[in-house]
Amino acid sequence: MPTRPRTIAYKLDHDRLALMRERVASRALRACALLTLCSIGLILSGTTAAQVSSPSANGETFTLSGTVVNSVTGEPIARALVRTNGAVQRTAFSDSEGHFQIDGLPAVQVTLTAQKPGYSTQHNGPTSGAGWIQIGSNTSAVAVKLIPQSAIYGRVTDASAQALEHVPVRLTARSVRDGRKFWEQRGMTETDEDGRFRFPNLTAGTYYVAAGPMVAEQLLAAGEKSKTGFAHVYYPGAPDLPTALPIQLNGGQQTEADFSLTAVPVYQVSGSISGHLADQGVGFQLLSSSGDEVSLPTSFNMETGTFKLEGLPAGAYIVRAISQADGQPLRAERLVNVTANIEDLRLALAPTVSIPIVVRTEARSSSTASASPRIQDRPPISVRLLPADPNNTESFSTVQRGSSAMVLQNVDPGTYTAILMPQLPWYVQSASYGQSNVLYDNVFVAGGQSYPMEIVLRDDSASLSGTIKSSDANPAPATVVVVPQPAGKMTPHIARGVGNDFSVSGLAPGEYLVFAFDNIDGMEYGNPDTFAPYASQAAHITLTGSQRGQVSLDLIQVGKGD
Repeated sequence: MPTRPRTIAYKLDHDRLALMRERVASRALRACALLTLCSIGLILSGTTAAQVSSPSANGETFTLSGTVVNSVTGEPIARALVRTNGAVQRTAFSDSEGHFQIDGLPAVQVTLTAQKPGYSTQHNGPTSGAGWIQIGSNTSAVAVKLIPQSAIYGRVTDASAQALEHVPVRLTARSVRDGRKFWEQRGMTETDEDGRFRFPNLTAGTYYVAAGPMVAEQLLAAGEKSKTGFAHVYYPGAPDLPTALPIQLNGGQQTEADFSLTAVPVYQVSGSISGHLADQGVGFQLLSSSGDEVSLPTSFNMETGTFKLEGLPAGAYIVRAISQADGQPLRAERLVNVTANIEDLRLALAPTVSIPIVVRTEARSSSTASASPRIQDRPPISVRLLPADPNNTESFSTVQRGSSAMVLQNVDPGTYTAILMPQLPWYVQSASYGQSNVLYDNVFVAGGQSYPMEIVLRDDSASLSGTIKSSDANPAPATVVVVPQPAGKMTPHIARGVGNDFSVSGLAPGEYLVFAFDNIDGMEYGNPDTFAPYASQAAHITLTGSQRGQVSLDLIQVGKGD
């Protein structure tokens, strides 16, 4: 009896969509958790004195009181959890009028956090807090503001205004992490029987909504089935992310985003895979021209090595195949322009790229020179590759066991920014990958080909310290950003002000623009263009090797640059 070929089928059904929603929801919950745990801004009302409790035998204690309010309406928020942080941790809940009171506090400095389901936090400063509160007999009551969460909702219909059911809808947020802009999926759902969808519990920010793709079967008079489909589009009908309309949400805002989709012919792409083990399956990713993962029916036959992708509307796609052999990831991808059925598309799986990192140290001081044996055990730097494609993963440097060799393993083909993090007192003198200057250029990784990343470190780094002057001469939360000139791919040095003072170490000799901001929360400080509106308020300084520079900075109110 002939052996029936074994076939692995990957079909878009409710179970797979539920799994994808679960993956995206977990990412969103992690992002929201980070926001919720951040300290919120405090606005000192100065109208009500804090109540003072009776002194204890061991010393005086005090009471901190205040009100939790809705930042949009000003209405009080009941049953919000309020917590002091710092030397003393205390908790309390606001009452029906939004009032809270925390007793028994010694004369220390604390910050406050508050949280309540359905609300997010207000950001004021690099650590999302408005500074320290000095507890004492003269401490004023505080007004704590929480931002009501928002929602995006809408309806998906066809060209005749008929509701489309089970259309996948995705939510993408534009966020800033470590001073760099990135895109992150925040939600996935599907339309109900009335074509409606909703993304609730959103924080203020910039969002993009996409609908589709979807395959529809129509029964013809002759009993045959005709397949049409609806392409993957961004609101309000854009084919890709650069031309999509962003949705800017404010606190508590409810925004409608409706789609009208036009039915189009759909096609199939079939072909063969080479380079996989006979008993090893192959997974597939189908990406839009903007890098969004598109879910459509896919099948793969392990014995014949053939695959089929069904229901593709016309457009440009990246077909990506993923497998492994002996624990080594294998990848292959092709860019295809679908205007008709495509047959015999060939994908050759190959191992992912490993990039060796060659680090050379040039010790200029006796202290680091004497530590050179320890340096040989592990280079005093770590490297991270940040991908431009959100579907690629970040790669982190590791030291190979039994040697001091450093390597970036399993790097997907694509474009990256290299994040170089040397240990004090070292700084990066130079870094290259092939013909690219890593300090100023992107790193392009091609499939099956790699170069060593060569890094030169020196130890005669400079330092910079100084004072920060606010408009009222009082200490204020501040973050100092030291931007090398000319600016490149290196992340600026960041330091938090302590009182009116700051200090930064590990600076390479050269020219810098130095800024003191009251708030960098959400600032894209990894992008040099961000600082253009504030350039006239920066201090310009040139540092030489091992120099200890001094500078006086004026506090910059974010949003008030020239």
